[in-house]
Amino acid sequence: MKRLLILIIVLAVLGGIAWAVAAMTMQTAATRWLDDRQVEGWVVNVADVSVEGFPLDFETEFTDIQLADPETGLAWSTPRFRLEQEVFRLDRLAAYFPEEQIIASPEERLTLTSSAMFANLDVQPTSNFALDGARGFLSQLEVTSSNGWTTALEEADLTVTRMDGEDRRYEVNLIAFELFPPEVIRNRLDPVGVLPERINQLSVNTRARFDQPWDMTALEDRRPQPTELEIESITATWGDMLFRATGTLDVTAGGIPEGELAVRAENWRAMLELAENAGVLPERIRPTAEAMLEVLAGMNGSAENIDATLNFSNGRVFIGPLPIGPAPSLRIR
Repeated sequence: MKRLLILIIVLAVLGGIAWAVAAMTMQTAATRWLDDRQVEGWVVNVADVSVEGFPLDFETEFTDIQLADPETGLAWSTPRFRLEQEVFRLDRLAAYFPEEQIIASPEERLTLTSSAMFANLDVQPTSNFALDGARGFLSQLEVTSSNGWTTALEEADLTVTRMDGEDRRYEVNLIAFELFPPEVIRNRLDPVGVLPERINQLSVNTRARFDQPWDMTALEDRRPQPTELEIESITATWGDMLFRATGTLDVTAGGIPEGELAVRAENWRAMLELAENAGVLPERIRPTAEAMLEVLAGMNGSAENIDATLNFSNGRVFIGPLPIGPAPSLRIR
């Protein structure tokens, strides 16, 4: 019994020493990473980097951290940020964000507040922390811009999974509830206030290929850019309007999508009204567009619902020969 007790004490001491050495190594690595960014020209300010969590976890906390990337012009600051790893699973990280953080660019400053925001990451420590999978969750998010607009989101859940045998292709699923568009946009789209204040639900199910893996270089150098999107489904519900799309898009080096999407639009007349209010659909084209969409709706046997194909070509979006607006940019800043 005495020998067993001595053995337990010795193992506990050795375990404590091993944890302390590993914690010191992690703290040094985090500090060195910040120093390297500063050498590259980043703005880096941090009050403290500490590691706690003995004996089963490593909890690395950054206090009063400010980071600014001169190449993208993006800056991020927050009073605290925490990364957690289990002692026996260093390939899994959990990132916890505080109730308030700030993201700034040369154009505007965004203040983000939320009741919960975290991400669980499954990474490859020996391959520059390349991402195998991630799940992000946020609740009661509010974004306030220095340009005077505010938007809010009740809840969102994002999952990203690297496809088997691939290093740059990921399955991406997002579901978001109760999205409140900025008032200035809502008033422009719906000046008479017919629609509800919130978009009920948005869901995205897609497989995306990028020009490089998502690993540490995504922070240190540049963000991977999409080159192909296989969209299983994008669905948005706003009041009586429902929009659903599926298809495959190639993405040019400039971030412009090319390809086709099969779409279903329920209550399409309201969507047409929104497009005209937003300035996407010129008033002179409205009669032609409405007549064409009426024909498409009639082919489906429903006057209010449309099944059609959106063509993305040369930086514009078409329904048949009719241009309905510029194609969105899919570049990740």
